[in-house]
Amino acid sequence: MKGMESKLRQQLRKESDDMLFSGLELSDSVKQKIRKQAAAEQTSRRFVLPKAWLAGAAGLIAAAVIIVAGLPMMQEPAAVPTPTDSTGIVLPGNGGTTGSELSQLITTSFGTEEAAKTAFGPGVLVPRVAPKGFTLTEIAGVGMKGQPLRDLNFTYGSGDKTVTFSASRMPAAFPADPFTLTEVGGVDAYIFEQDQFTELFWVVDGIQYGLAGPISGEEAMKVAELVEP
Repeated sequence: MKGMESKLRQQLRKESDDMLFSGLELSDSVKQKIRKQAAAEQTSRRFVLPKAWLAGAAGLIAAAVIIVAGLPMMQEPAAVPTPTDSTGIVLPGNGGTTGSELSQLITTSFGTEEAAKTAFGPGVLVPRVAPKGFTLTEIAGVGMKGQPLRDLNFTYGSGDKTVTFSASRMPAAFPADPFTLTEVGGVDAYIFEQDQFTELFWVVDGIQYGLAGPISGEEAMKVAELVEP
């Protein structure tokens, strides 16, 4: 029996490694860090991943630690983005969602920007411009019935490519190593740029903003700097 259990554990480990690290050139030590971070996040984290975030290696790295027990989580909000340790950075948010609450979440599409902002609540920032070469294709929100939205996503399309701008009341956790500290609108931000993919995160008044897709870091910064209430 013990031999069978050992084989099952090895098989599960191999499958999880294939899922997390397929297509990535990472050292064993970095993989171990990501495994530990992913395991910790499974009990304390949520994030609704835009489809575009999984389109490149950058999205795969983020997905490695944004693995959740059904999609939710995080504990207490913090005043400013604070490194948790050498393996990751945690950006602040406004609390978590339990597994039972997750089943009550509703996704709603909006025909206008104003309707989406009203559903989210006062203070949310939205893009004033689209990424160059992209047009707005969808505005969608996620939340519980009768309550302000938890997440608001703007999707921009160009052919088969998509860029997603997100506003969320929830925090994100991701490995610190690939990201570079920068600034958006006078607040700290974190960016990871590749040739074909960029991810950018920042927080304003407890709301976490993100921009991800096949655009340059320079273009991502332009869009981020031109958000408004």
